[in-house]
Amino acid sequence: MFDAPPEPIHVLIPGSPEDPRTHRLAPPGVIFHYAPVLHPDDLDVVHGIPVTSVSRTLIDCAEDADPVELRDMFVRAHERGLLDLEAMDASLARVEWRASLPLVREIVEEWRARLCP
Repeated sequence: MFDAPPEPIHVLIPGSPEDPRTHRLAPPGVIFHYAPVLHPDDLDVVHGIPVTSVSRTLIDCAEDADPVELRDMFVRAHERGLLDLEAMDASLARVEWRASLPLVREIVEEWRARLCP
């Protein structure tokens, strides 16, 4: 009967939320994430909008997704022809340490075994 509220838009801002020069108050429906400046290979442009690459997005989503959700994201990326294991390896090598990285590496290896037997 009632429509669910739209999912928030996630925006990556280079810098730290503690740095007053970069801290901004997010408007309603937007969530700001702060991170070091990304490598150019971790960035892309879709329909003129700057976005993180598929590889970097999968790594970032691993922070909040459970293993089933993350594996589903890899499946969807593969179905769309967007899953690039070499790009995943490169992005993983550049990303700062996170507790979710072992899971991402595990899923990458599962895909490597599936695609490159």
